[in-house]
Amino acid sequence: MSQVRFLSILLSGLVLSGCLVTEQDLQSQRDRLEMKRRLGDAERSLKELQDDTSGGVRAHVETLARNQADFQAELDGVRVDLQSMQGRTGDQERFNDNLRQDLVLLRDELSLQVADHEQRLARLEVGGTEIKPSTSNPSIPVVASPASPAPVVAAPAGESAPELYERALKKIREKQDFVAGRELMETFLKRYPNDGLAVNASYWIGETYYVEKAYEKAILQFEEIIQKYGEQPKVASAMLKQAMAFDSTGDKATGRVLLQRVIERFPLSDEAKKAKQMLQGQ
Repeated sequence: MSQVRFLSILLSGLVLSGCLVTEQDLQSQRDRLEMKRRLGDAERSLKELQDDTSGGVRAHVETLARNQADFQAELDGVRVDLQSMQGRTGDQERFNDNLRQDLVLLRDELSLQVADHEQRLARLEVGGTEIKPSTSNPSIPVVASPASPAPVVAAPAGESAPELYERALKKIREKQDFVAGRELMETFLKRYPNDGLAVNASYWIGETYYVEKAYEKAILQFEEIIQKYGEQPKVASAMLKQAMAFDSTGDKATGRVLLQRVIERFPLSDEAKKAKQMLQGQ
């Protein structure tokens, strides 16, 4: 009986011992599963964080690239505007230079006309004979050939370009000494061929021939200006005066052709307006 009880107790202990081991194994397995779940959650969270960070960086980089492209486009636009402005400034400067030269020439022509009128008025006051203006162009004075022309004054070697030009012009428009004035203008061209007043000096040489009725010399002189100075505003004046010189020689057909060329090459110039008026009056 005691043996049976011992065996029963022994078996019960073994059963209880087996149950305890099994419960511990199950708890350990549950703990491992829980740790794996938490580790998986942590890995997923880390991956999401990495994805979010990478996407944010890419978006930031793309934004910076777009901003840089926009800035470059604006910079290119500013550069184009600046170049356009510089071009307009250069055109305006050339226009101003041409306008200044036109004003100088106009002033010289008006001074020449005023000097001629004053000379004729002085002759009338002393009982002399008035010098008649040319019928082909009343604005250009015609001077009688003097019995003995005044000697030409040589140009000092140290005289500057403006000083020499003004002295030559004074000879022409104030003293009506066309020979002396012309020679001084020729001296000016030899000394200062590239000066801004060179085209004016060339024009005044042709003008002196014109008022002396040396029309063929005037035509050749104006032709030299036309060939040499291209699109300079004085070319329009030279072409107009050359047309008038041809007309004065009786070659009215060539004169009309040249007037038409003035209109075609310099349509916005005052010379073109005068050429139209002359063509309409023929």
